Order: sequence, then C-alpha cells, then structure tokens
Amino acid sequence: MDSYTKLLDGYHKFRQKYQQDTVWRQRAKDKQSPEIMIIACSDSRVNPVILTGAGLGEIFVVNNIANLVPPYKKYGNSYHGTSAAIEYAVIQLRVRHIIIMGHSGCGGIRTLLTEHEEPEPRPDAHYSFIRPWMKIVNEAADFTTSEKSVLDTDILAAVCERRASMISLHNLKGFPWVEDAMRQNSLHVHAWYFDIASGVLEEYDEAAGQFQKLV
Repeated sequence: MDSYTKLLDGYHKFRQKYQQDTVWRQRAKDKQSPEIMIIACSDSRVNPVILTGAGLGEIFVVNNIANLVPPYKKYGNSYHGTSAAIEYAVIQLRVRHIIIMGHSGCGGIRTLLTEHEEPEPRPDAHYSFIRPWMKIVNEAADFTTSEKSVLDTDILAAVCERRASMISLHNLKGFPWVEDAMRQNSLHVHAWYFDIASGVLEEYDEAAGQFQKLV
C-alpha cells in the first residue's frame, strides 16, 4: 500500500468512527471553542493532537517551521500567518492557554546552526524563505568558541531548540492582546520541549529558569 492509498484508507476508518460518534458529530455542528492553542513545528513526527490524545475541537493548532513566534509588528509589507492566528485565538476564541512546543531533531534549527557556521550560503542551498524565517531566533545559535569545541552538534542543537522556544515565548508576550489577557489572568503561556527519541515532554519552569520533565 503506497502512502497516498494508506492516507485514504485512514480517512475511511475515521469516517466510519465519525458517523458512529455522536459527540464528534455534535461538535461539528457547534462553533469551535478550544481553550488551548499550540504553536508547533511542521515536523511530521510532532503532532500535538496525537501527543496529547486531544479530541476534535479541543486544540487550536498552528504549525510552522521550528514553531516560531515572530516579534509583534503591526501591519507592514509581510504576511503574518502566525501572528494572525494568535490574534484570532486570543481575541475571538479566548483561549486560556497558549503553548509553544519545540522538539528534538528540528530541521529549522539545524539550518540556523549551519547559517552561523557558514555565513555565506552555498550555491546549492536554496533556502530563500527558511533562512530569513529562522533569523527570528538568530540569537539562539550564539555559542562561544569554547562551547563549540567541547559540545557536539546534537547537544548544541538541543540547547538551541530550547533557546528558540524561549525567544518565541518572549515574542508571544509582546503581542498587546496577549499581554492584556495575561494581566487579567485569563491567559497563561507555556513552552514545551518534546524529545522524539525518548517520548519525554518537558515544560519551561520560569521559577527554576530551566526546562523540567512533565510527570
């Protein structure tokens, strides 16, 4: 069975379950009212709905390369898909939690690290959109010469992935409607880190100043 046929087969199984599930069918009739928004990477191994066992309509999900949140910028000449989704989630849906979910083995982060090592793009590196996008978290890849000499690429990447999520969390707090909702205690923001190999999920503990395992 090829990948496309497998996809269709999965849909048919979903369809059968959907027709028998009255809760799902009822939710389809109502307006969506999720209380949680998750900004996740586009990586095919990191699906927040699967990882959390969430049901239909429970999570408002945004996927982009490296689960980034750009700094708040009103209008301008660029398109702001992630910013628009945040605005909709907070103002229209009134979500109570926004989670930025980073993960191990992120291709976007590897591109960022390569950019720092090779400031002049190779002729065969056609990343016209990825490179500018990853500059949002450019500081996450700043390592000293000493750090680079003693830490291997995987460890540097793991540190960079977590740093990038912290930058995105900082950017998220800079959106005025996010700031207002947080001030009113109607919105809480979080940073998660999912290790694909172990299946371990961590959350940033602001008091401790580090990511810690969720139990």
